[in-house]
Amino acid sequence: MSCFWLSFAIWKRRSWVVAFLFFLLLLLLRPLVRHESLTINPRAKPFHLRQQTTPTRSIAKQGRSGQASVGKGWTFNILFLKTHKTGSSTVQNILFRAAERHNLTVAFPRYSYQFAYPERFSRDFVEDLLPGPTAHFTLLCSHMRLDVGEVRAVLPPPAVFLTILRDPVQTFLSVFHYYQNIVPAFQPLANHSRPLLAFLEATGRYYNAQDASNGLARNPMTFDLGLNMTQEATQSGQWARELETLNQTFQLVMIAEYFDESLLLVRELLGLDMEELVYVRLNIRHKEEEPLAKELVKKIQAWNWLDVQLYRFFQSIFWHKVERYGYVRMKQELVTFRALLQETAGRCLVGEPVGPETVPDELRPWQPRSVTILGYRLRPNLTTDQYRGCFRMVLPELQYHAYLYYRQYRRDMRPLPTP
Repeated sequence: MSCFWLSFAIWKRRSWVVAFLFFLLLLLLRPLVRHESLTINPRAKPFHLRQQTTPTRSIAKQGRSGQASVGKGWTFNILFLKTHKTGSSTVQNILFRAAERHNLTVAFPRYSYQFAYPERFSRDFVEDLLPGPTAHFTLLCSHMRLDVGEVRAVLPPPAVFLTILRDPVQTFLSVFHYYQNIVPAFQPLANHSRPLLAFLEATGRYYNAQDASNGLARNPMTFDLGLNMTQEATQSGQWARELETLNQTFQLVMIAEYFDESLLLVRELLGLDMEELVYVRLNIRHKEEEPLAKELVKKIQAWNWLDVQLYRFFQSIFWHKVERYGYVRMKQELVTFRALLQETAGRCLVGEPVGPETVPDELRPWQPRSVTILGYRLRPNLTTDQYRGCFRMVLPELQYHAYLYYRQYRRDMRPLPTP
C-alpha cells in the first residue's frame, strides 16, 4: 500500500511540473502569435480591390528544367521594369550582382543602355543571344517602355515580373530636374528662374502629347508601364481594367517609400539571401530646394493624376502583400536587414555620398547638365574579396551595364547609330 501512495505522490508532483512547463511554453509562444502593428502604417486604401495576389513564397518554388538557377535553387526568368527616377537604379544594381553570382544571361539593348526608349519595347531591340547551351535570356532590367507580349517573347515562362513606383510628386520633381535639358517640354525652361512653376502654370505652351519624347513630362510612371490613357479614361471602366491587368502581370510592384520592406518581399519572391540585398542608394542628386508649397504639390498631382491613381492602387496591393508576409515577421526582419545595411556601409564606405569631383572615374555617376549626381568613395585597405563586393555595390548604372555586357559578349557595347 505504501508503494501505491508513493507512486501517486510522484505522479501528482509530475503533473504540476507538466502543467507549469505547459504554462511557461504558452508565455514564450505568445509574442509569436499575437498580432502587432508595424510603425509603418499604410495609407487609407482608395480602391475596393478584387485582388488575386499570388503568394510570393509559391512563386520562388516554381521551377522548370532549363531555366536559370536563382537564389536557393528555384528556377525562373526575371523582368525588372526600370521606371525613371523611382530608385530603380539601386534595384538594378542588386539584380546585376545577382546576375554575376548566379551566372544569369542578361538581355541587353542592341545599342547603348536603353531599349530604344521611348518606343515601346520590341524583341528586335535586344542584342542577339550567343550560341551555346543557354536557350534564352534569364534577366531583363534595362530602361524600356513596357510591351508585355514582346517581353514574354524574350523571357519565356515561368517569369517573375517586378517594378517599382514612387510618390508621384517626388517622381515628377526628380524627372523634371534630371531631364530638364533632355525632354522637349522642359527644355525651353532651362534658364528660367523658377522653371517648375512656370511649366505647371502654362503646360499647354510647352507640352506636346503627340511627341513621344515628352513621355516623361506627364505621368512618367504610367508612360513607362506602357499605358496610353487620358485623364478622362479614369472615369471609365477601361482604366480599372488596365490597372487590374498590370496587377495580374506583375508579381510585385515595389514602393520606393518602403524600399527595405519591398526588398524583403523581393527576397521571398526570388529566394535570395539577405546578404544579396545589401545596397546603397544610387543615382541620387544633390538637392538645394526649398520645401514645396501646398499649392505647387496640388498642381503636380493634378498634372500627373494618372500616376497618382496608379501609385495609390499598387500601394494598396503592396500592403496586402505585407499583411500576407506577416507584420511581426516583417518588423523583425527589418531590424536584422537594416543592421546588415549599416554594417556593410561602415565596412565599405568613407562617409556619406559626395560630389562627382571627389569620386574616382570608374565610380563617378553620369552627370546631366541640370543637376549634380552624387557618388561614393570606398575605404582603403579593403581585402580583395571585400573590395570586389563593395566596388560592385557602388558601381554606377552605366559602368556596371558596360562591364556585364563585355563579360557576356567579350566586346564593347555598340553606341547609338548616328542619324
